[in-house]
Amino acid sequence: MFKLSDYFSIIGYLILIFLAQGVSAHMNSASQSKAKLSEIASQYEKAFFERNPELALFWGRNDAALDRFIDKSQKAIAAWQRKEDNFLKELNAIAVADLWGTPEFHTYQLLKQTLENEQAIRICRDDLWAVNPLWGWHIMAGIMAEKQPVGTPENRLLAIARWQTLGKLVDDEITNLKLGVKEGYCAPKPVVERVIKQLALIKNLPIEDSPFFEFAKRDGDIEFKKQIALIIEQTINPALVRYAAYLQNEYLPVARTKVGVSALHNGEQCYKAKILKETTLSIHPDSIFEFGKAHMQQLEREVAIIGQRKYGIKAMSDVFKEAKKQSLNFFKSEQDIIDYNQAALIKANAKIETWFDFVPKAQGIIKPYPLHRAQTGAAGEYHPPSEDGQRPGIFYINTYQPQMKSRIDQEATLFHELVPGHHYQIARQLENSHHLNIDKYLWNAGFGEGWALYSERLADEMGLYHDDVSRLGMLSNEALRTARLVVDPGLHMQNWSRQQAIDYLKQHTAMEEHIIEAEVDRYIMMPGQATSYMLGKREIDNLRTLAKSRLADKFDIRQFHNQVLKNGTVTLPMLRSQIEAWLKVASP
Repeated sequence: MFKLSDYFSIIGYLILIFLAQGVSAHMNSASQSKAKLSEIASQYEKAFFERNPELALFWGRNDAALDRFIDKSQKAIAAWQRKEDNFLKELNAIAVADLWGTPEFHTYQLLKQTLENEQAIRICRDDLWAVNPLWGWHIMAGIMAEKQPVGTPENRLLAIARWQTLGKLVDDEITNLKLGVKEGYCAPKPVVERVIKQLALIKNLPIEDSPFFEFAKRDGDIEFKKQIALIIEQTINPALVRYAAYLQNEYLPVARTKVGVSALHNGEQCYKAKILKETTLSIHPDSIFEFGKAHMQQLEREVAIIGQRKYGIKAMSDVFKEAKKQSLNFFKSEQDIIDYNQAALIKANAKIETWFDFVPKAQGIIKPYPLHRAQTGAAGEYHPPSEDGQRPGIFYINTYQPQMKSRIDQEATLFHELVPGHHYQIARQLENSHHLNIDKYLWNAGFGEGWALYSERLADEMGLYHDDVSRLGMLSNEALRTARLVVDPGLHMQNWSRQQAIDYLKQHTAMEEHIIEAEVDRYIMMPGQATSYMLGKREIDNLRTLAKSRLADKFDIRQFHNQVLKNGTVTLPMLRSQIEAWLKVASP
């Protein structure tokens, strides 16, 4: 006889089967979504570095193509943009809910914003006015010469193949600039003049002193050296002359006099797209400008305290001038500058474990810029360690005219570029095996440069600065990044002249004049990028304040730093979500 209890048992059993099938289906769906995301990420990584062999070598990848340069032709640019669009289309087809709470979700967010941002900035037509004194083809080629592997027959053949094609790269650049002139896109005159000066310094050097002979110097094969010298003589130097002649004779006369990107077609839309790409924040240029002016007033008060104590003066520009004057002639030689920075690095490394619970394995070293970079105002930059650990992270430092160089900002810049700044951050990221590999390379300046600027202030908490002069250097560096919030939108949205920007930086920083001019030309050619430092630091500072408020006595600075850095590069909105999720668990 059938009982009611049997009926309910059957119903319960069927419900369990249904639920199990649902869970199984969800697990299968999640598994498929994760697998699809991993596939897309892997394919994008492969395609990106095939497209950008210079960046592959810059990042020290083992699979970097060593026999060619990037293809800058319009055909190749269009083909790459179609690939980006297809990657984004595939990403958008993934059931994103399946990825929540997984490392794949982290990659999904980063890659999606990267591709969307790249789409948005196409309106700027960067390739048509790319006369860039900081990251132009001539600068990247010099960096590649420093990193080009040699020492084996195979590497020599690859190097010869690559450098024989430099003329084609240069001709594509000229073709793009000519198309830009035709379509109404030109670089500003002061920037063109700076690049012409850089080219003159390079092309007039003896072959053995050329930056493009650098890799041949590292190889003991005499015949190889002769072959590279011949390539420089017959291919590279003629390309330099060709490019310089085009800039001087044809391009400079038609280069624009208005320096802001607003002078170009769709300039305002371009600038807003650049702000989002660089900072990862949806923030109006006017808000950036106003925050910059307000924060500068706070820094002026901090500078006045040290200035009154040390020199009996309070005005920011006067304090910085006095500090520079008193620290001039501190260096007698290039080696003095290197030794001073090396001492700061040793001190930072000795204290790092008190403030962080993880120390990367890769070393960070200091190396002088080549002369053609130093003479034209290079301010300092970091290059990451190689993937295989054979090449350390490198901080390139400007040692030109040491007797004229102030020590005021030497330590702050060292802490920014190496420890606890970029080297600590990037070397740790490269050694992180818990995320998909592409995460190591999806860089954004809002997080990356925000962390490095935060590190300059952190260095003061760590007791790393030598004295008040170096602390003024820290404040000068922060004032520079704050001034950028005023100068960058000023140039690009408020019709500021180049001289207005130079004058503002002179008033609010301790930098040498030739460095200031190079800085302004950088802002002109890289709209929005300069705003990322201070906006990123502000977000990290705000999140630290939030964590201290929520955790009270349980706040541990090492744990906070671990939470900020544990996932490598993130967007600033991702970072906020990351810290808030941690605080929900960690709060009492």
